[in-house]
Amino acid sequence: MSHWNNGLRAALMGSVAAVVMIAQPAAAQTQAYNIPAQDAATAIPAFVKQSGLQVLATAQDLQGVRTNAVSGSLTSDAALKQLVANTGLTIKTNDGTSAVIVRASATNASASDAMAAAPEADPQEVVVVGMRKSMRDALDVKRRNTGIVEAVSSKDIGALPDVTIAETLNRLPGVMAARDRGNDSQASIRGLGARMVLGTVNGREVASSEPDRNVRWEVYPSEVVSGASVYKSSEAKLISGGISGTVDLQTIRPLDYKGPGVVLRAGPVYYDGGSKFPNYDGQGYRASASFVHRFSDRFAAVLGLTSQVQKNGYELVQGWGYNAGANTGAVIAGDATKYNTPWGAQAEAKRLKELRIGASLGLQFKPADNFLLSYDLLYSDIKINELQDQAWYGDGAWGNWDGGNLSNYVDGAAASGHAPVIDDNGDVVSASVAWAGDKSVVARYTEDKSLIVQGLNAKWSLEHWTLSADASYSKAQRYNLWAANEFAYWPSLMTYDFRGKPAITVSSSPESNTQTAQTGQTSLGAVTDELKSLHLDAERHFESGLFTGLLFGARVSERTKALGQLDGTVTPIIGALPDYLLTSYQFKNFNIPTILTGDFGALATHLYGTTFDIDPKTTPITDTVEEKVKEAYIEGTYATTIAGIAVDGNVGVRVIDVETDSAGSSTIAGDWYEATPGNWVQAMVTTPVTGGTSYSKVLPSATVRFDFGNGQFLKFSAAKVISRPPLNDMIITRSLSSTAPYTGSAGNPYLKPFEANQIDISYENYFNKDALFAISAYHKEVSNFIGYATRQETINGNPYTLVSPVNADKGGSIDGVELTFQSSFGFIGLDHFGIYSNYAYVDSDLKEMSNDLPMNGLARDTAAVDFWYSDHGIDARLGTKYHSTYTAIYGWNDAQLIRVRPETTMDFSVSYQINPVIQVRFQANNLLDTPLRTYNDNVEDRLGRYDLYGKRYLLDLTFKY
Repeated sequence: MSHWNNGLRAALMGSVAAVVMIAQPAAAQTQAYNIPAQDAATAIPAFVKQSGLQVLATAQDLQGVRTNAVSGSLTSDAALKQLVANTGLTIKTNDGTSAVIVRASATNASASDAMAAAPEADPQEVVVVGMRKSMRDALDVKRRNTGIVEAVSSKDIGALPDVTIAETLNRLPGVMAARDRGNDSQASIRGLGARMVLGTVNGREVASSEPDRNVRWEVYPSEVVSGASVYKSSEAKLISGGISGTVDLQTIRPLDYKGPGVVLRAGPVYYDGGSKFPNYDGQGYRASASFVHRFSDRFAAVLGLTSQVQKNGYELVQGWGYNAGANTGAVIAGDATKYNTPWGAQAEAKRLKELRIGASLGLQFKPADNFLLSYDLLYSDIKINELQDQAWYGDGAWGNWDGGNLSNYVDGAAASGHAPVIDDNGDVVSASVAWAGDKSVVARYTEDKSLIVQGLNAKWSLEHWTLSADASYSKAQRYNLWAANEFAYWPSLMTYDFRGKPAITVSSSPESNTQTAQTGQTSLGAVTDELKSLHLDAERHFESGLFTGLLFGARVSERTKALGQLDGTVTPIIGALPDYLLTSYQFKNFNIPTILTGDFGALATHLYGTTFDIDPKTTPITDTVEEKVKEAYIEGTYATTIAGIAVDGNVGVRVIDVETDSAGSSTIAGDWYEATPGNWVQAMVTTPVTGGTSYSKVLPSATVRFDFGNGQFLKFSAAKVISRPPLNDMIITRSLSSTAPYTGSAGNPYLKPFEANQIDISYENYFNKDALFAISAYHKEVSNFIGYATRQETINGNPYTLVSPVNADKGGSIDGVELTFQSSFGFIGLDHFGIYSNYAYVDSDLKEMSNDLPMNGLARDTAAVDFWYSDHGIDARLGTKYHSTYTAIYGWNDAQLIRVRPETTMDFSVSYQINPVIQVRFQANNLLDTPLRTYNDNVEDRLGRYDLYGKRYLLDLTFKY
């Protein structure tokens, strides 16, 4: 970067030379500016450095001109206009890549002189495109921001083997994504779980189809997103709500867009995880189309459409936890000693078919030079149809509450059995058990979730002011149904072994035994989330003095989350199931008994006389949480020089006021009555209840950046931040006992937000156009941590002890270090090859309250290494990602925590630009077939899950014109 500055100074010093800077075009991006009012000869280079726009002007035209201050988030076009407004300079041309500035009275010859005097650009700087350019663009976003930010660009997203945005975010330092159904989904940042990450689209908070606040990033098709930023440090102008960080997705701004007007992409996708399943194949597709058109200099539109079918079936084995209580372990030998035994286990084949449809729309209208109206919309709909072939092993024979298992366990004397294997924790990890059940469950899970996000923004640019008004609306819905056909048999001997890859064997196979009908099950669920907000902002630009700008504004939002669930059972109408309804097959990855399956509808009709034709949209809503947020902020941006070092940053404060109200029901066990002869049932008395809380917080923040020149920066940031409690934890619904001692379980509508005081420091060295060496460190003091424990509450005059979410009495700290190195290998003569790598270390003394588990989302070590090649129309990348063990919430119950074992995944992507119009691309994901392995109770031998997703392959063609 230093040679750019040297060339610029030489141009300014020459009598007929031109001001020029060769950089990456950034006209389509909004970025932060901090340029004080000063001489044009100083201001123009500063603008070029911050914008990435090439600017041409003669030194004679700039001589004696003083330009305006520019600060705040603007496009390069708007920033340049603000810089030269009423200065005597005018923008002769600006095509989004380069601009020519002349005196207002100058002739066309002056512009020609500026262009002719510009030094010839390095051809490499002019023609860099594709993956390499997108990495440069991401570096440029990070470099220009005074805070600590990570970024990806749209081409970077397209260059990775990504089905979801989360897979791209997962490669950034300090970011870790959890896998669900083989795809990366929810993201953690800096050791804090997904519930402490704020997700926004174009700077707006959005609704979520999850019961809490978590954003599932696979809902957003990567094809309709133009970029993403992860804000790790905070400042007053950012919406409050992300202790760990804020992830903001950006969509295309059509008036600023410079690129092909039509982009079409389509191709097959193949998943091999379910290749052995009967009547199932892993063949799907991905297709997208984008259209951008500038109708005039005043109006432009962008439309994006996506469609995808993925059939990512896979195998898994799951443990059901251990009977490990002091008085409830199982007696497994004649010495009457009680050991910890597993409750049971489950094998499952998921025959998935997932249809994703997405759309985006962007409209921009500029009726006057100082007024811009922007509208954007994102829509996503995901439909999941999942046929599940399950086998449930144990049926109470592995570990009973009363410990009476002696007659079931085989101590080695019996033929084909072996003595139980007990580890150092007293856990039985392998044993033979007599007459344990093997229940087959042929189930179907359907899920339909949708999201719409839309916003309208109006911006006025006055002489010293920028005013904006932003209104947004988002709504997410999810409806799901699980229904199960169940039938079983009881082999004389069953052996389980959880050492290494789990294995289960039986004395006689399921298909050779009569299957007895069992009670079937249904479970319906519904989530709706609606969020409306209004945001007003103003910015005053100063031409002189320490402060370059003053920003202030206010935001109000209303959010309503509604939850419902209804479980039921169905009684079989037959005894034994006819053999002709069933087929069997073997897993390819696990040593388990054969799996039985059949046509779901035919089985339901024979077993229960029903087809489970239930509409999950009829699920009754049982819980509603309403949240009203009012917040205001003021922030000053400044720029100065200290001992010859350029210094800039911001200082501000945000005040937030939150009010939440929860409505649900209270259920108390009543008297017993005889419903039918010999059938006694306990009555349940249910009454509606409400509750809520309110709080106000003052959140100061400050950032300072030192620019040492030659691409070297040192950044400091300090802030107080909050994350509002998960909405599903704030439900009031409770289930209570009717007699002393009074106990129960409940949500907690009185929760306070997570809070943290945090300090960040980062050194960044951009030592060439493709390169960055960065080291960041941070410290967070967290209070009001939320977990599951007991709390006291007086209900109907009685003192109840409730198991529920609570705020921890004491806080804790989080400390971390992040390293990033990326560069081409030009220093060894391999300029078209390069590396992107990062490593993050985090440590914390925060623990989950209900056990000794480390905090949810905290992986001590994460790392990513990518090797890339970019030349002759070829973009190729081989990438790996690693994380150490961490705590996770799998499912929708925040109280159910597991430990995820270390994982190393590998992906490969290569594309070839056949000609300016056509590109072919191949991607391979999960090349190492890395399993997802978890364990329970923070004990490694206690099997949680063992999922094998298989590999994913994509081949597509792209047409651009």
